Amino acid sequence: MNNGRDRIIYKNLCENLGNVPTEDQASALEKIASYITDNSTGEIFLLTGYAGTGKTSVISSVVRTLDRLRMKSVLLAPTGRAAKVLASHAGKQAFTIHRKIYRQKSLKDGTGSFVLDRNLSRNTYFIVDESSMISNTASESSVFGSGSLLDDLLEYVYSGTDCRLILVGDNAQLPPVGSVVSPALDRMVLEGYGFGIIAAELRHVVRQSESSGVLMNATNIRLQVSEGRLDHPLLDCRNYKDVVRISGENLIEELSDSYGAC
Repeated sequence: MNNGRDRIIYKNLCENLGNVPTEDQASALEKIASYITDNSTGEIFLLTGYAGTGKTSVISSVVRTLDRLRMKSVLLAPTGRAAKVLASHAGKQAFTIHRKIYRQKSLKDGTGSFVLDRNLSRNTYFIVDESSMISNTASESSVFGSGSLLDDLLEYVYSGTDCRLILVGDNAQLPPVGSVVSPALDRMVLEGYGFGIIAAELRHVVRQSESSGVLMNATNIRLQVSEGRLDHPLLDCRNYKDVVRISGENLIEELSDSYGAC
């Protein structure tokens, strides 16, 4: 951190986190503090992390800190469900990206299409969760803007006066249909739009690390994949209530019992 204001903001971020930050979280919060104090509007902050590493806690801390500093923020997510989850954790209303950045054209033309709205915000941080879902592939059948959600999001945010963008997500999530990677979480893709990237990654699992067998196994497999040493997945089913070993002969019956009422 380069100055006293960085340190003050970092202290606020840590206080609003609600727990002692992990080493990864502390590093991310330091970078976020510097991002907030930097006046450059040509940069994007990219926060990635495994499931359970505290990304949502960091987002909530940023929102509360910005509120304390009387700075504005807008929470966005690709889907309505993701927006509701984000709002419940951050304690602040969240919108779907489509609802925020598009407006419907006049129905007189009979198309029912949506165009990019004007961003009238000033000095506002747009924080987008679940960014792995955002596609940059233009669809001819899309009725929204250019057809590329990532293109339209970037244009909308940075057309506002001194507005900035924080993209949050998990690279291990499935990318958008037709994409090999999640473009909104890919540094090279974002740099291709002409933006500088400040990135932080969370790797240390803090949520349910001891009680969740699903999270523990998912994290272990992910680490093995990243280190190139996964021949086949080995699952630890011991002492976890949420992981059960089922024989092949009982699988169909278990599936029927679990999903029969759906």
